[in-house]
Formats: sequence, structure tokens, C-alpha cells
Amino acid sequence: MAQAETLRPDTSFFTGVYERVGRSGAEAPALIDDLVRIAPFEGAWALDVFPCATGAEQGAPIRLSPSEFNEVPNIVEGKAGRFGLWCQYFTDHSNYPILTCQSETGARFTLWPITDERMTACMTAAGQPLP
Repeated sequence: MAQAETLRPDTSFFTGVYERVGRSGAEAPALIDDLVRIAPFEGAWALDVFPCATGAEQGAPIRLSPSEFNEVPNIVEGKAGRFGLWCQYFTDHSNYPILTCQSETGARFTLWPITDERMTACMTAAGQPLP
């Protein structure tokens, strides 16, 4: 549906480093509190999500694209290997993107952008320019 696509912000709106806080999907859930980097995918409306952790695999992002059902325009989903993820995005009162996510493994977390020195460290480690 072309109308739903017009409701989505440009992918550059999501560019940056996000704090990821929630719980894992393990039988005994563990706290998730780390950083990820989101970058637009060139050529289509899609977002690549990379871990910021030192030593984390940088070659296989999770690519989030609009839901194939397209009924709710602010839902994105993707899969990397056995790890599937879906997120619904919103904006906070300062017009920053907030994503609430759930993985196929049962993890549930929220992503919100950060603007402190942790952002610089993540972007520099990835060899990316700061947004």
C-alpha cells in the first residue's frame, strides 16, 4: 500500500546509537543493557542494526524492513540467521525515535537514542561518521 509508505519517516531519521534495555528470552531471563547502532540500508526502506559491543560480529546486521502485512505502518521486522526480530517505532516528546522490540527467542527490549560519549565510541569503533 503506497499510502502506508508515505507515513514512514525517511530511514535517516533512525540513524544513530541506541541504548537497548530489557530482558533476554532465556528460561531464566537476564537483563539486557547494551548499545546498538542503526544505519539506513541503501536502495530500499530498511534499517540495519549492528551491535556496539567490542568483538561483536559487525558483518551480519539484522535488517529491519516494513512488515509484509503493511497494516500498521510503524512495524518493522527482520531476520539474521536464526535470530528474528520485530519492532514497533514511535517518537518521544522531543521527536526522537523509540523502538519497542521482541525477538523470536523471546527477548523483549526498548531502544532509545543516546547522544553522550557512548555514541562517539560506538560510531568510531565501527569506522562510521557521527550522525
